[in-house]
Amino acid sequence: MKKKLLLLTAVILGLTAGPLAVGPAFAEDAPTAPPATSPAATPTETPAETPTPTGSAPAPAGPVPEGTATPTATAKATAEQTLPLVEPTPTPTNKPTPPPVVVQGPIETKWTALKAAAGALGAPTAKQVCSLGVCSQTFEGGVIFWTSATGAHPVLRTEGHTGPRWHAKGGLALFGYPVTDETAVSGGTIQKFSSGRILAWTGTRLLEFSAINGIGSRWVAAGGEAVLGLPVTAEACGLKASGCFQQFDKGFIYWAPGTGGHVVRGGILGRWKAGGAQNSLLGYPLTEETCGLTARGCVQRFQGGSIFYSPATGAHVTRGAIGSRYSAAGASRSMLGYPLTSETCGQPAGGCVQRFQGGSIYWSPTTGAWISGRGIDSRFVSAGGLGGSLGYPIASERCVAAACAQSYQGGEITWSKTAGTRLYGRSECHKLNNGQAKYPTYGANRVLLTWTSGYGESHATNMYCMKVAGAYVPDWRTDGYVGKSGFKRPGVPSGPTRNLYSPTGSFSVTEAFGLGNPGTKLSYRTLNPRSRWGGNPWTPTYNKYHESSSWVGWDENMWWFASGGYYRQGVVINYNRPKIVQDAGFAIFLHMNKVPTAGCISLDDWAVVDYIRKSTPGDRIIMGTYGALFR
Repeated sequence: MKKKLLLLTAVILGLTAGPLAVGPAFAEDAPTAPPATSPAATPTETPAETPTPTGSAPAPAGPVPEGTATPTATAKATAEQTLPLVEPTPTPTNKPTPPPVVVQGPIETKWTALKAAAGALGAPTAKQVCSLGVCSQTFEGGVIFWTSATGAHPVLRTEGHTGPRWHAKGGLALFGYPVTDETAVSGGTIQKFSSGRILAWTGTRLLEFSAINGIGSRWVAAGGEAVLGLPVTAEACGLKASGCFQQFDKGFIYWAPGTGGHVVRGGILGRWKAGGAQNSLLGYPLTEETCGLTARGCVQRFQGGSIFYSPATGAHVTRGAIGSRYSAAGASRSMLGYPLTSETCGQPAGGCVQRFQGGSIYWSPTTGAWISGRGIDSRFVSAGGLGGSLGYPIASERCVAAACAQSYQGGEITWSKTAGTRLYGRSECHKLNNGQAKYPTYGANRVLLTWTSGYGESHATNMYCMKVAGAYVPDWRTDGYVGKSGFKRPGVPSGPTRNLYSPTGSFSVTEAFGLGNPGTKLSYRTLNPRSRWGGNPWTPTYNKYHESSSWVGWDENMWWFASGGYYRQGVVINYNRPKIVQDAGFAIFLHMNKVPTAGCISLDDWAVVDYIRKSTPGDRIIMGTYGALFR
């Protein structure tokens, strides 16, 4: 019993020595390796023995209690063979711990700003790499890219909206690296990439579009998301003329090969789409809208015309000849202001009309496009407009000082502050406005038209025309006489007065004469008994005023004719003067005493006096047969 106790104690003391301790040798002939049956025994694990002196007993393995006999070597050997050996527990091999992944520089700054490992990116999973000026580092939740031009920006793998699409749809190969973060904007988020592609989250869908195609580049140039907002639809092509469009929060961009891309929005967009958009006569936009016009207006040019907009009038189209006339007049800066309607065609004679704040523009194939101001246009409309006797305008309204006038196919309308509007029907004065007169007026303020119905006639019609704001209108009309033999043909001299012919042509007036000045702006000569008009060719006085006490040859005694009632008042018609052709004719006057003459024009006294009072130097008298004067 004591031997068993001692053996158990030795074993326990051996176990307490640690996993690498080996049991003590009890005899010199003890085994040097664990039994073969021991699964842990190997040749290299043979415990080393502690040498002991020969014939002496080994030292006890642990402290021995008092009164206990020392076991013999035989007993120890027997015990070791009886109890199994305790295998030592091997120390596990410690592999080297890898160093932590370093995040540094601008990428570290961005990662830190995004809450580092605690943020959406998480911990780094690879070291930073750089190539061709682009550096990147991969994290658990995405990648951060950096360039010197764009700075550091992440594309997240699972967070946000744009990053997951980038990772799923081609990543760096398709999109390039990010040049912005995913940024919140009105209506969603947006992220831009180096390839020019843009990913935009609109709150309900993720859209991809390019900033370098026609629509995308125009979106960028127009102010991008700050001005137009985010795309509402994907780009759609296959429109007329191979065009494309894309809708954004605040408008559309339309693009076509011949016009490029342009933004259309607001009231102008509504008017354009209502008319058929690119399929209408307007076609595609050629420019962006230009705002800041008069009265906070805007305009946009299209292939087939323009759309003008103002808060007071809305948006309306101007196009064709009416649009060209409107633009030439100054468009919204002119007295017309903004259009109130688009053009309305189907008018009489195939014409069109468009109403503006300050008047109207009328067009027909035969007359072209002309402007009528509001005052005159109101009178025109009240007189029947295009369905009345006046027809279409043949010139734009003209205003001088405090008067305006407009010529129509069938007459004129004038306006002044004092007289208001007056309508004049068709007359021979009107032919001076519409190009039907064969002789020029040279801009005269007043023109007396004198004509007979044919050659060989002396009874004449006289129409006194006055110019109001550039248009000739009738002042009065009366009958009278010309040379008893009638008119010579155009270009043929009237010859000596004894032949009784009147010349044909357009002649100026610069001076008047008579027994007393009735009040005129012409140079006036008061006649006296010596007043003569030279009628003798090849003399210094031929076809000139001079004074003489005698009446020589074919000279005219103006005093004698004044006494007879002819020259009480008269006007010199500058025929064959100031450049004088000898024997071509002389003393062609407008005078009183309405009877056939020797070549002059004779009228009632009142008409001659009125003519003298109203005439100014440079006024004209145009005379001849009706066919010679008018087309």
